[in-house]
Amino acid sequence: MAENLNYYMKKNNVSRNKLSDDLNISYTTIRDWVKAKTYPRIDKIEILANYFNIDKSDLVEKSYKTELSIQPIFGKLNPDRQTKVYKYAKQQLDEQESLNSKIIPLVGKTAANPTVLEYGDVDIEQHSFSHVPEGADCAIYIQGDSMEPLIKDGSIVFYKRQEDVESGEIAVVEINGDGATCKRVIKDYENRQIILRSANDRYDDRILHDEKVRIIGKVIL
Repeated sequence: MAENLNYYMKKNNVSRNKLSDDLNISYTTIRDWVKAKTYPRIDKIEILANYFNIDKSDLVEKSYKTELSIQPIFGKLNPDRQTKVYKYAKQQLDEQESLNSKIIPLVGKTAANPTVLEYGDVDIEQHSFSHVPEGADCAIYIQGDSMEPLIKDGSIVFYKRQEDVESGEIAVVEINGDGATCKRVIKDYENRQIILRSANDRYDDRILHDEKVRIIGKVIL
């Protein structure tokens, strides 16, 4: 974990101080992760993966990949050969994206902030994505910053359509039949309440009776 974290920090030119400031995590915690003194919880690994725009497995699994640079070789070729290399590389990329792409419904827009919920009908289109997380069967635009830094304003989130989630999981939910939002769902079984929690500390919890909240799907990051 420490080796991978150091690698992605160097690759993205991110210092310990910057990572601490951007994620609102103490410098000493970041330092201990980098030095392999402590291991981050799964929710923090999720936040780190989203920050570097990588999979969680890229942080926690041993990687033996080496980066190959074609630029030095390409620069030594004459223009005719450069054209051939470019055409071949473009063909390979097109084939790869075609093989890896998956068409799923894309819904827009759903708000991260309850104060800017979209009401009424939403647009749904079939969209081709080059990478869809395993288990996801739908995607949605996120509007608002209440789930940052975990989910960025304007990003697309993938989710699995289902009627319920475990307490603590992030979900796309409908509130009182009027609009949808993306939040961490905390269940208060004793009082039959649902707590919708933001990742951004600037936003307070929203507490609703469980009958007013309908689970649309579980977010897969």
